[in-house]
Amino acid sequence: MKNEIILYCLLLTGIGATAQRSKDSQLEDSIFSWKSIPTLNAKAYPRTFTQEQLKHPELFAQWLQQSYIPIGALDYSYALAEPNKKGEVQPYGTGINAAMWTAMWDNSFKKVIRQPHTENPIYLLSNNIIDAEPIPMLTVPGRSVFMRRSPELEKAFMGSSEKKNQFVHNLKLEQHPQIGNYLIQYYGCDGDGCMPRVAVYLTPDGRLPIRQLSRGEVLDLCEQAIPLEAEKAREKISGENRAYGAAAQQKWITHFNKETVPRWKSGIQKLRSKYANSLNEPAELKTSNGIAMINFYNGDDLFDTEDSHKKKLNTYGIYTYKEGILEKSRQNAPLWICISWTPTDLNNSPYAREIHRSMITHFNFEYVFNYFFQPEKVQHKPYTVLNEAVQRSHLVSYQSKKKEPVKKEWAPGIYFKEDFSGNTIGAKPSGWVVPTAGTASTITTVPGFSHNWVKLEQQRIMPNDPKKPLPENFKMEFDVATDKDFIQNTGGAFLLRIHNKILTSNGDYRDAPKQLFIDLDAKAGNEKFTQNPTGYTRLKVIYTGMPGALRYAAKELNSADFSNKKNIVHFTIVKYGKKVSAFIDGKEIIALDKNGKSIPGYNELPEDARFTSFYFENSSASQQVGVYLSNISITELK
Repeated sequence: MKNEIILYCLLLTGIGATAQRSKDSQLEDSIFSWKSIPTLNAKAYPRTFTQEQLKHPELFAQWLQQSYIPIGALDYSYALAEPNKKGEVQPYGTGINAAMWTAMWDNSFKKVIRQPHTENPIYLLSNNIIDAEPIPMLTVPGRSVFMRRSPELEKAFMGSSEKKNQFVHNLKLEQHPQIGNYLIQYYGCDGDGCMPRVAVYLTPDGRLPIRQLSRGEVLDLCEQAIPLEAEKAREKISGENRAYGAAAQQKWITHFNKETVPRWKSGIQKLRSKYANSLNEPAELKTSNGIAMINFYNGDDLFDTEDSHKKKLNTYGIYTYKEGILEKSRQNAPLWICISWTPTDLNNSPYAREIHRSMITHFNFEYVFNYFFQPEKVQHKPYTVLNEAVQRSHLVSYQSKKKEPVKKEWAPGIYFKEDFSGNTIGAKPSGWVVPTAGTASTITTVPGFSHNWVKLEQQRIMPNDPKKPLPENFKMEFDVATDKDFIQNTGGAFLLRIHNKILTSNGDYRDAPKQLFIDLDAKAGNEKFTQNPTGYTRLKVIYTGMPGALRYAAKELNSADFSNKKNIVHFTIVKYGKKVSAFIDGKEIIALDKNGKSIPGYNELPEDARFTSFYFENSSASQQVGVYLSNISITELK
């Protein structure tokens, strides 16, 4: 499949002539075309479709493609339908998964391909509750039983991930002028291991056609499920013991009938007795593990959510569809619409942020609602995006990024200078390579200073314009800050590495055959530790062929030169001839051996050592404390 950049801009213009922006970083800002509108292959599904149902995926795709332009992402959209398996019990629905993938170069740097493990789906579906987790044991033909998180937005991920809970609260989608008019549900895996997703449900009456089962109903269904679950278990036992003969099979089946099935029944009865006075209350689980017969065998208290309610933690309700909904879903008109995507903030990758920005800024939820549920309001009116002028301006801003950047001019002797002036607060630093993976470093301010700083995040940052080696002899200076009065044992930490990597023709760097590094490593300490400081500043020269005895000769020296009280400091590195030295606020950073003596040859370079560039990276122990850079300069020394 060809993935060509044909919409609004040409990516490859001028790449061969400049290393101002690497080919990898240019993909991030490139505008890609959508594929053709996906159509549904009805023959691939074990169900029938009406002509109207077959049109919905194409309709959804048309609306989405007007609202969101793929920037830094490749389109692998496809149409889908539910149910998609024989015997599956759920409402009939159709729609699309607009599966967007991060764009990357193949090994030849000639073809754009999708980066593995980066799919970011946008779902538009009819008659689908995307956050529903089926409970197979209780689902039978004509009845679907499932669980889902509490729909109360203030709970969201309470008890699962405070980080995600705070994140979704900060989104404030319930206050959005359009989205806030509809049902909002956050969902996703427990813990911090994945991003939360949001589902917006458009329904005629503002409610989903589901009802929450009571404790008594759930126990009744579990009891009714015993014969079928027991038969499945017997078949499994028989299969596992087939090699041992019929006698062994019968032995274990008899054991199962006498020991296991009675414990299932007893477990259900114990819950029925314990909750005899509250069997009519809504059934809730405290975890997302669902219900299986093993719970009753082990005597688990499925309904023990008292502690969750006291702490206002999220729980999982058990639901089924209202009477007649499964049958009504087979009709032409949808009963409800589900629109789902991954919400983001500035900490997410650029292509993911663009999806979220487009959904909350340009997608016309109200039109979609009216099209299906109040059609008289949009009769003979085509779909239009919201804030169309903003969309046009936004695309123009990406086109402008493809222009050759203006080269900065500095006074004689100044090799490099950066104070981040002219950068936008919250944006990535202009003129720096900032990887798309992980949390991006962004421009911010530091209390007490009027100029801009860059906040270092997960990935290293490196200037993207050096076309020549650093001067043979140079002085490098920069300011570093961390959050004042942090209470953790250590605060902001960073590594500066000056290196001799080789700039390639595609704008990236590769290792030199004989590597050279000047490392400045610093961590802010907490001054409450007066006897044993937790902070440090260290300088180390490293090169290929360096004797191990010299490389590891220095003893680690901690200090309070950079701390929660002295949180803004100025660093200087001087490379002159073979010697490298560094200073913090004018105080030399020294290296001593285990006996407290100076080390001959330490922090000295081989003959003719030359460097090409440098990078900074965050090495803080806690992401709760920031580390910031500004006023970076490199001056040639004669």
